[in-house]
Amino acid sequence: MNINTGIEKQMMQATDSKQPPEATFSLALLSYGRNGLESTRQLIASSTLTKMVRITEVDLGNHSHLQCDIALAVFCLGDKTSKYVSDIALLHLVKKIPVVFAVIQENTRSDIEKRKSEIAADDIIFLPVDPGVFSKKLMTHIIAMKIQREKGNSRLDFKMRTQSLGEMLVNHDIITPLELKKALDYQRGTGQRLGDALVELGYIDEDQKMHFLASQLGVPMAVPKLYASAEINTVALIPEHIAKRHHCIALELEENELTVAMIDVLDLRLLDSLRDLTDLTIKPVLGKQEDIDTSVERFYRDIASHKEASDLMPEFEDNVEFLQEKDEEVNLEEIAAAGAELGIVRLVHMLIANAVKDRASDIHIEPMEKELIVRNRVDGDLRKVMSPPKRTHQAIITRIKILSNLDIAERRLPQDGRMVVKMGHREVDIRVSILPTIFGEKAVLRILDKEAFERSVTNLGFTQYDLGIFKSQILKPYGMIIVTGPTGSGKSTTLYSALQKVKNITRNIVTVEDPVEFHMEGITQVHVNTKIGLSFASSLRSILRQDPDIVLIGEIRDNETADIAIKMALTGHLVFSTLHTNDAASAIARFVDIGIPPLLLGSSLNLIVAQRLVRRICLKCKVEYEPGEELLEQLNLQTDHDMNFFRGEGCVNCNGTGYSGRIGIFEMLVVSKAIRKLILRNVPTMDIQDQAEHEGMKTLRQAGIDLVHNGVTTIEQVIAVTTEI
Repeated sequence: MNINTGIEKQMMQATDSKQPPEATFSLALLSYGRNGLESTRQLIASSTLTKMVRITEVDLGNHSHLQCDIALAVFCLGDKTSKYVSDIALLHLVKKIPVVFAVIQENTRSDIEKRKSEIAADDIIFLPVDPGVFSKKLMTHIIAMKIQREKGNSRLDFKMRTQSLGEMLVNHDIITPLELKKALDYQRGTGQRLGDALVELGYIDEDQKMHFLASQLGVPMAVPKLYASAEINTVALIPEHIAKRHHCIALELEENELTVAMIDVLDLRLLDSLRDLTDLTIKPVLGKQEDIDTSVERFYRDIASHKEASDLMPEFEDNVEFLQEKDEEVNLEEIAAAGAELGIVRLVHMLIANAVKDRASDIHIEPMEKELIVRNRVDGDLRKVMSPPKRTHQAIITRIKILSNLDIAERRLPQDGRMVVKMGHREVDIRVSILPTIFGEKAVLRILDKEAFERSVTNLGFTQYDLGIFKSQILKPYGMIIVTGPTGSGKSTTLYSALQKVKNITRNIVTVEDPVEFHMEGITQVHVNTKIGLSFASSLRSILRQDPDIVLIGEIRDNETADIAIKMALTGHLVFSTLHTNDAASAIARFVDIGIPPLLLGSSLNLIVAQRLVRRICLKCKVEYEPGEELLEQLNLQTDHDMNFFRGEGCVNCNGTGYSGRIGIFEMLVVSKAIRKLILRNVPTMDIQDQAEHEGMKTLRQAGIDLVHNGVTTIEQVIAVTTEI
């Protein structure tokens, strides 16, 4: 039986009854000045909840005397976001209203999205919303409160006879008696818990199982926000072996009460053990095993790193802390010895290993006035992973300098280097940048994973149409292919993948890069060094005498480099390079700006690719939703009943972000005969753009919209990466 059908039956039974329901609940509808409530009133009216709840309308700005069971706080256009977030917290956390919903009108969604994680509500409803979905959300909480009222206000008594999960679900028409019998038979055969059996048979879903179990047992549920906000010191209160064996994790510490997420809140032996171990009162909350295990793996890995750093504290004296000393006062032997300490070696290795496991692109080691912070950039966003003792800072930086062959005595000037780390059979190139700051040297380690650069062109994110174009152009014997986009948009990955495709023993491939991002077998790579006069231009002149077939130029920055590249493309060489422009057509104007004659440009260009990276929706928490009209208008989309939109609600796996991983969107401008004629006439960029679109080119925004339609990314992501276009 479908969950929605069961809830509707429960609602109909309450509505059709001639007598008032046994449990009457009060619902407060709040907004500032009591404005903008019409849409929410209609939702409540259409859901037939009016006979189950007493409804009052209250000014959200003046709710000091409010008492109710359910509060729907509506956010309207013109309301102050900070005030709204604060009032929601007061309703839920101070006034202790049992259920608080944040109702967001469609034209205010963008304001709330930025502070979504701060809203202390049981749920956030973005209008417009399907009335059935709205009813299901409210009814689930009403049923849970009804169960609690039936039990009375007494504290949880594990010896008291509570209504079984099966009885509860049948009594509320969530499942039928026959389905309960089948689940019990299945349970006896598998030895599972009844809730797990019901989920496997498809009678209820995992979220409903957890919700009703929590209601039955009188304990709250562990929500994703609770996992995401947990502090490493709190988690460490429970030893790792206990957390893994019993599937539990400490999430919050308030005074003498420790909130612990666990899969079995009736395990009295575990509760007693945790109480004795921590000398704290244990507050159990019900958590999914998958969420708990994922969090345990993530947190205890960081705890291990933190312990490695903390264990070093007694071994270092004040001379290891950052001090603004003169060069002659630096003791190189002591610095080198600190960087070679076994604990520091393990710590640096662990920082890198954890970053690679988390798919991080960068590691930031940042000294502050009183602390040292380590952050990893994952899918474009920085996340704090640990804070080693401040006095280990210089030893960590020294170790990184030693590994990347930098000058450990130089602490006043920026330095750049490179190291290679081997993890099992996997090699990872790391580009190192050291920058002096007022509190010491900051290190940024760019992780260049070999697996990413050896990625096939087939899984970069190209559509079949774009893939056909790209393959046909990179297999041409001569001409120029340009990839454009801002820093961090994946240009290098695209070009390296192209080289992997065209590489074979019959071709001489040479690259000129600043710096060489990744070493590739079978390819000659040149590292530009302007300090000794080895520039892009001088390198390219020498390469011409090396009989190349294919040349990759890291970036075209000036007229001299562009001129040599164009001439190479005209004299029988295939040239790959990058350029910084917003879109594909703008690359032509950029070449003209730096002095390339349109005649040479039109004759040499084969393909221009503009690209961006958008974040993928997390598959673990992907849900369908109705975006606001404001977002649809920004992409010139019309509301279509056949069009489905998705987003990530936020879960433990994606750390509450709703996203996991990234994918490219591409704009392919093939330089056809018609476009060559336009280049020769030096026409405006818009004319070239129009001609390319007429010939079938999809813009970056159109490519992003295709991914939205396919449920790969969100409207917000497409708008974020294409706003300047």
